[in-house]
Amino acid sequence: MPQILKCKNPFKNNRFFPEIIIILLLLNIIFTGCATTSTEISDQDFSEYVWPSPPEQPRIKWVRQWFHKYDFGRPSKVLNILVGEERGIRLRRPNGVVADNAGNVYVADSEHGVIFVFDQEQGRLRFLGEGVVSAPIGLAINNKKGIIFVSDSRIDKVFGIDKNSGRVLIDIGSIGMLKNPSGLAYDEINNKLYVSDTKNHVVRVFDDTGKSIATIGKKGNDNGEFNFPSYLAVDKKGYLYVVDSFNFRVQIFDSEGRFIRKFGRLGDTSGNFSRPAGIGIDSDGHIYVVDTAFNNFQIFNDTGKLLLWVGQGGTKPGEFSLPSGMFIDNKDIIYISDTFNRRVQVFQYLKEKK
Repeated sequence: MPQILKCKNPFKNNRFFPEIIIILLLLNIIFTGCATTSTEISDQDFSEYVWPSPPEQPRIKWVRQWFHKYDFGRPSKVLNILVGEERGIRLRRPNGVVADNAGNVYVADSEHGVIFVFDQEQGRLRFLGEGVVSAPIGLAINNKKGIIFVSDSRIDKVFGIDKNSGRVLIDIGSIGMLKNPSGLAYDEINNKLYVSDTKNHVVRVFDDTGKSIATIGKKGNDNGEFNFPSYLAVDKKGYLYVVDSFNFRVQIFDSEGRFIRKFGRLGDTSGNFSRPAGIGIDSDGHIYVVDTAFNNFQIFNDTGKLLLWVGQGGTKPGEFSLPSGMFIDNKDIIYISDTFNRRVQVFQYLKEKK
């Protein structure tokens, strides 16, 4: 009779065998069966979030929101069991917001003291200004040079930071020059940076190297005068739009700083302002103004006539809790810092079909 060879079972009497099997099974699940999720919502899921409501022709559409690193996908539940749930940093008090030409979104968080970068090119959340800024408020971008400008109301400075390396390239604000700088806007046509020097009641103008070249306004309520100017925007013609906060109006200037017109007044009804904040201009020249007290943004034509308002208090898409900053990019994508909901909401302006 041939001899039967008995193979030794390597797992027999091995007290680690159950654990090994479980780990192998879990790893198999992780790498073969677990997909990440995204906070981006499909058009079909949220098709009802348009303004005005049907049957009227929609003009504004809700797109998505940004608020933490899991906007790029979450780890699987199994991985959380193995290594423990990771709590990613998220927005706490978003204020100024801009986007570059690649669609990367930059948000000034005055509580964390950094600029959040929702980097869609790299598919990750990263940060700028760590150890540089203390209470960032306003943001602007020079796309040609890849510079993010940020105002810091605590240390009374404006910095120009390389958007990739994080290096400080420009430092604006000698001692006593700025008092609570807030809103920023960059004119890429004329290569000018506008800074709301809020407590000095003026708007300062710098070239793209940070050299001071002009000052607009003084304290007052006449044309071209300000009472705590705040948020700024520049349109495609190079016109400057200034939220004149405590005069409860918007003032418009040409590229040389000459007053053109104004609109707005204090009131608690649509078309008026209570706490005007972020401002932006779409490609058709419509003027968007966030109102923190109304929890909405209002849209005006170029003469200041109210066309539409969007939003109310709440946490759903298109609802806000003390919104502040706004930016409209060259694709008519609208970014709004929904400050006390700790997120940035994104909308799309729908141009009229010709």
